[in-house]
Amino acid sequence: KWVISKLNNLIKEVAEELDNYNVTGAARAIEKFVIEDLSQWYIRRSRRRFQRPERKRELKEVSETLGFALSILSKMTAPFIPFLSENIYQNILNSEFQILGSVHLEHWPKVNKKSIDKKLEEKMEKIRETVARALAERAKAGIKVRQPLNELRITNYELRREKELLELIKDEVNVKEISFDKT
Repeated sequence: KWVISKLNNLIKEVAEELDNYNVTGAARAIEKFVIEDLSQWYIRRSRRRFQRPERKRELKEVSETLGFALSILSKMTAPFIPFLSENIYQNILNSEFQILGSVHLEHWPKVNKKSIDKKLEEKMEKIRETVARALAERAKAGIKVRQPLNELRITNYELRREKELLELIKDEVNVKEISFDKT
């Protein structure tokens, strides 16, 4: 849900930037999404589901989500990197999703406003900030991520009810428990 929400916001942002003739702003928004959101977070976090899915449906879902994101991205990047966009669209997506035709003949992607979940995006941003701070503290202390820690104390008390998101923090930082410090 999070990556699809981010992708729909990206469609909206890139269209607005291009409408205002800000090609650089549009390209930077795409670059930021691809590197930070898709590659460094979604794909890395989904690695287990790609390599060792617990059930066949799980692999299908994660593959379809990535394929959908790449399809939309190839349509948006076609004006910027036409040959690479066409290659991704024809060779990578066609083998999995039987896409016919050229990416350059496709319509610009439309924003699906129902798929945008600002609250989820904000929560995930807080999770990512917490993970970054915790990993920085581990690095400062010279403790490698492979070494599990017993506890991580965080001050963001509003996350205490977000069980699934807390599991992300535990997994990323490699801690057994998370406790909340009201100070």
